[in-house]
Amino acid sequence: MSDITENADLIFGLLSREPSSLATLSLLGRETMRRRVSGMTEFAGDALRPMRSWLEQDFQSDLARALIAPWILHTGLNPEASLSALMGKLILFTLEAVGSPIVKGGIANLALAFRKLIESNGGQILVNADVAKVLVRNKSAYGVETGNGVIYKAKKTVICNVTPTQLYGRLTPPEIVPSPLNKMATRYAYGRAGMQIHVAMSEPPKWRDERLNGVALVHVTPGLDGVSRSVNEAQCGLLPTEGTIVVGQPAETDPSRCPPGQSTLWIQLLELPQKIRGDAAEAIAAPTDGMWTEAVRDAYADRIIQRLGQYITNLESASLAVTVLSPADLEQWNMNLVGGDPYSGASSIDQFHLFRPFGSGLNHATPIKRLFHIGASTHPGPGLSGMSGHMVASQIKP
Repeated sequence: MSDITENADLIFGLLSREPSSLATLSLLGRETMRRRVSGMTEFAGDALRPMRSWLEQDFQSDLARALIAPWILHTGLNPEASLSALMGKLILFTLEAVGSPIVKGGIANLALAFRKLIESNGGQILVNADVAKVLVRNKSAYGVETGNGVIYKAKKTVICNVTPTQLYGRLTPPEIVPSPLNKMATRYAYGRAGMQIHVAMSEPPKWRDERLNGVALVHVTPGLDGVSRSVNEAQCGLLPTEGTIVVGQPAETDPSRCPPGQSTLWIQLLELPQKIRGDAAEAIAAPTDGMWTEAVRDAYADRIIQRLGQYITNLESASLAVTVLSPADLEQWNMNLVGGDPYSGASSIDQFHLFRPFGSGLNHATPIKRLFHIGASTHPGPGLSGMSGHMVASQIKP
């Protein structure tokens, strides 16, 4: 807590400003004056540490390491990645400082709240209206055209919350985008795949350790080495033998999410390959084309449920329904989740801050006037802060 507090102005300043801007240069200048060059290099070196180094050097307890390590998966990183120590500290700092609020009645109510806000200010939200292309005239965006040929003109700007693959590979005219930028867009890297399992239960889950019955989010993991091992297996194209199971129990915090006396489990898996080369446990046959199939999805979900059943005694007997969303299902629902990557792009250091989505120096602007790029693929990366949209909104004159 004290480590983040002492560096809060610099850390949160870098995350809340456009990377290529006078504001960022001014921040770095002020901090250099205050810390001296030696202090800035010390901060940078510490910020680049992997989580494994931090946990092994600062914690003697394997249990404490196991408690912290799985949280890094929620950033798209792994314990061996540069910057993962800092990201892990930021998560723990946030959980301790402000907690982890949930939306009463379900996350859909968050979208509904924004819809009401937009409509109350004269805006309109359209669904089932796929944008086929951004309309450009004289190197300036003036609207969009949907797949059924309907044109919507923009008074001021066009803002795209998509991946670089979508923006430069499908939506914008390739002849207008500089070839180096097009090349960088094709090289934009996507990270590990994710998977979700939703379980409706006739009664609240009963953990073998009763202290877990009311915990909103539980990580089932072998520990630090287990997280690293599963990530490595996934990056090698293998289905992990003993992957981290993220178990959410939203009904324990918000009973309105299900009928009285019943419950739900929200299970997330963040250590899966986009393309399957094999199974680390040598039990599930890999598809010849490496793609996720219903058979592989269901077989892997069975592995997870069976493991989880060792800790939740009534998981099988109280289950009313199970819905599984594989990486392929997630991408089908949202084309920005390429390969099932829930973070719309790897969060590695070469795609972070100044280099997200790539080091073009454009920030959230594009080579096309009045066209902006926001979302998880842009700075400051995946999360629920809405910061990329805030940065763009501050640039648009009322």
